[in-house]
Amino acid sequence: MAGFSLEESAVKILGVTIAVIGAIYLIYPPGLLLIPLSLFIFSYTTKNEKCSSKNVDTFFSGFKIGGHRGAPKSFPENSMAGFAQAKADGADLIEFDVALTKDGKAVLMHDDDLDRTTDMKGPIRDKTRAELDRCDISATFKRTAPGDHCRLATVSRERVPDMEDVVKWAVENNTRMLFDVKDSDNELVDQIANLFQKYNLYDKAIVCSFFPWVVYRIKKGDQKILTGLTWRLKFWSYHDIENIRPRYSGPKQMLFEMIDVAHVWLLKKVTPWYLGADLLLTNNLDISQFMNG
Repeated sequence: MAGFSLEESAVKILGVTIAVIGAIYLIYPPGLLLIPLSLFIFSYTTKNEKCSSKNVDTFFSGFKIGGHRGAPKSFPENSMAGFAQAKADGADLIEFDVALTKDGKAVLMHDDDLDRTTDMKGPIRDKTRAELDRCDISATFKRTAPGDHCRLATVSRERVPDMEDVVKWAVENNTRMLFDVKDSDNELVDQIANLFQKYNLYDKAIVCSFFPWVVYRIKKGDQKILTGLTWRLKFWSYHDIENIRPRYSGPKQMLFEMIDVAHVWLLKKVTPWYLGADLLLTNNLDISQFMNG
């Protein structure tokens, strides 16, 4: 999505780090000894705090099951019908993916583009909210009819939901929420923070992301917001959870595999503490290969 490039960010960070260390070495070699102390001071003065135990306990109290993107086997993912079905099926929580439109409207969509799940094409950031009103998120959805596995059932046409509409529904239906954020745009972060204040979601919802800087921005904007860091072992170097499709090739792929190793090491040592993350989310295949399916 706009505002974020995995390759560009990693290369810039690595390049600046090497340049700074090289400059210190050339100008004053003993100055390298100050780097660990500087990092220690910087981390303590800029770290986020975890949320109060009261809000954490309230949010997780009695939690048993969540509806990932609603009820995607029964209704289109990230749809109002899917959330209603998840609630009817006994879900305590609904998980949904948020994105920004061209005119800055926060909506629900998992992919960067509309191709897979709708009857429109192209990146969601190239579409206005008005254009998305013509989009049918049920267009590509198929499910078997109840009691008849050979016949496909049809579902009603549905529009791309607004993020606030889903939040209002969840509050009215006493359903907890997990915001999955894949866009580091400040405008989206601000809209989420505003919803937490407007609907008092501090013990009703949690904001999660694969990207540590998104979690950091959310918590830095409002220390009371519950946040979670999502991760998997080779997220930065492979597209898929089975680690079959590399994101890059050659030396670049090797670089990002090294980043994955460093990322996992930091997760164990410092990242959740620094971000103020209240939850770590992992993929089931990283727990056991036998949990697939």
